[in-house]
Amino acid sequence: MSYNSRRQETSFLSLDTSTRDDIISGMPERFIRIYKKFYLDEVKTHLMTYGALSGSCANCKSLDLKIDMLNCPECKTEFKYIAFQNIRDHMPKMLKISHERPQIIFVDYEDFKRIEGEEKAKGILG
Repeated sequence: MSYNSRRQETSFLSLDTSTRDDIISGMPERFIRIYKKFYLDEVKTHLMTYGALSGSCANCKSLDLKIDMLNCPECKTEFKYIAFQNIRDHMPKMLKISHERPQIIFVDYEDFKRIEGEEKAKGILG
């Protein structure tokens, strides 16, 4: 392949910024799982787990928390993370929260519970 044909192919495949922005702005936002290393203690200290109707503080186990609470009323921890027990039922809440509080990080509840269980087992079994 000659330099000119490669150059034409490259320019054909690239999008200028305005075209790319138009394409992206027309796409609906969606959630996608992304894996990142975290220390369990960091997540647990700032995590709200949310069930069918209310949440609980993973740090102090305070119950009946509302989803829009920024801090735990008992231990005063700031909620930086939220884990939904049934993600499918709470997708509209996730969309709302992500727009109102873009700094919040959603945690997979099953991953959190599995890792928490492994840590408890290590503590008991040594």
